[in-house]
Amino acid sequence: MSMKETIHQWVDAFPDDHPGLRELYEEARLSLAIGEAEQDIAEGRVLTLEEVKQRMEEKWAKRRSA
Repeated sequence: MSMKETIHQWVDAFPDDHPGLRELYEEARLSLAIGEAEQDIAEGRVLTLEEVKQRMEEKWAKRRSA
């Protein structure tokens, strides 16, 4: 049995309202997001600090005018 299949079995064994499921969900979501970010960096999909500032200023200017 693969690791993924084993994890599926463990999760399926939890009651739907078990508090540990929320923690597992958040950990898995964070791990996936970090992996995507690392891949973006490796493939050169990055922004400079100035580019980020500009995007944020534009975003907030649109919200203020709406």
